[in-house]
Amino acid sequence: MRRLFIGIFMLVSSGLPAEGQLSPQAGAISQTTLSLDSVIAMSLRQHPRMLAAEAELKEQKALKRGSFNLDDPQIMLEAPTGDFFTPGVQQSFDNPLVYIQQSKVGKRKVALAEVGIAMNKSEVIRQVSIMYNQLQYAKTSLRRYFLQDSIFNALYRATEKRYSTGDAGVLEKTSAQARAQESALLFAHAKGELSKAKQLLALLTGLDTSAISLTELVKFPAAAGLEIFPSSSPFTNYAQQNLIVASQQLKLARAEVIPGFSVGYMNQAELTSEIIQRFQFGLSFPLWFWTHSSRIKSAKANSEKANHGSNLVVQNFNIAWLDAITAYQKNLSSVQYYENTGLEQSEIMLDAANLSHSAGEIGYIEYLLILSQSFRINAGYDEALKNYNDSIIELNYLKGNVK
Repeated sequence: MRRLFIGIFMLVSSGLPAEGQLSPQAGAISQTTLSLDSVIAMSLRQHPRMLAAEAELKEQKALKRGSFNLDDPQIMLEAPTGDFFTPGVQQSFDNPLVYIQQSKVGKRKVALAEVGIAMNKSEVIRQVSIMYNQLQYAKTSLRRYFLQDSIFNALYRATEKRYSTGDAGVLEKTSAQARAQESALLFAHAKGELSKAKQLLALLTGLDTSAISLTELVKFPAAAGLEIFPSSSPFTNYAQQNLIVASQQLKLARAEVIPGFSVGYMNQAELTSEIIQRFQFGLSFPLWFWTHSSRIKSAKANSEKANHGSNLVVQNFNIAWLDAITAYQKNLSSVQYYENTGLEQSEIMLDAANLSHSAGEIGYIEYLLILSQSFRINAGYDEALKNYNDSIIELNYLKGNVK
């Protein structure tokens, strides 16, 4: 039995399928291996979040250029004496302070849109990184379950032959059959998870995931600077910039109360008059105080809302940071356990089980249990590694570490 197991393991290990080779069409596809950085770079160029954020920046820049928005001039024809029509023009102006404040509001909105691009970039990188890591994990799991299914299926067939010759009992045969069927189910589930991960990455990035391959699942570099909260992030920066915009809009609402003025020209004199030019000057007073008062109150409330919203963002960010650190430390300890102890124990158990079963020191059922435990340890390491990488991705996302 030991020779059979070793032969199966070597045969299957040497012939483990590469990504995509478990599908019928895989042989006709020439795959290109893409790193995470490559996938992120391509996604940032075409992701709807980035396109929308860039369009927002263009919009605000265009509005900024139009912050000095004069009212359209009025062209008039009048007949002051009833004998003839004479043309005239009138132009209204707001107080210069209004245009200054409008320009400042436009400038702040441009800055807000720029911070918005950084925030959306962080979100896109986070989503793509998580899905890339998930697809790597799904690929690794599929290969592991393929190996497991092949070994337990071969052991079941060998047990069936031994049962037919009377060398194995019903319990051995049933145990081997149950383990083979369970492995087949896990293998089928792994194929489904891989297919789903490919589709999700394709939807997120627009890439043809059937024609690309990914790098292998590896441990990300350790996170640094976890002892203190980040001094800034795209999310807190966006909330702070939004507060500045609201404060500037309040200043604009107050400036609009200051009187404006108008100038005009009309030739209203008789044709025989020695002075034919007529100019006019005027001031606009905020007599309808309720309109301006309502605007100021609205802008003040919006500024207060932005202030509370900024405080809430900081609070939620601190909570998210604590959660991310806790998850990182937990996942790090799990990975370290497997790397320092678990994987080595799995190999020792596997070697000892083969030797003991070959020597008749343990029964077939106990042998199957030890093999199953060894596979579970290795599968646990893969999951721990995936969760650890997700923790690094989340920390970089919160810190705003964009590539």
